[in-house]
Amino acid sequence: MTVGNRLKMLRLEKRLTLQEVATRIGLAKSSYASYEGGHRNPPIDKLIELAQLYHVSTDYLLKLTDIPDSVESLQKQHLQWDGIRLSEKELEIVHQVVVLITEKHQENNEEKLRHMNSV
Repeated sequence: MTVGNRLKMLRLEKRLTLQEVATRIGLAKSSYASYEGGHRNPPIDKLIELAQLYHVSTDYLLKLTDIPDSVESLQKQHLQWDGIRLSEKELEIVHQVVVLITEKHQENNEEKLRHMNSV
């Protein structure tokens, strides 16, 4: 299964049209169709938007894992804190914290890149 096939499978599971997905992520229908067709790979910003739209991880979209989302991944690992198994709600909170941290890192990296390009 290719990245494009995975995108198509997720779109069909959500019962969305090519146009609906394209509109939601701010693209022309033909541009999004080229991702599903395997003719182009989505840039990072669109990959993130697609992961958010489909409620999966970017790793799942990129076929680095077959586990659709990080919360499910955390649950499968039966995470514990001081010997107490984390509940689904607690895992969701952990997930949200991780998302915030990664977004902050991405913002910092983008700022560093802008600074490097301006020098």
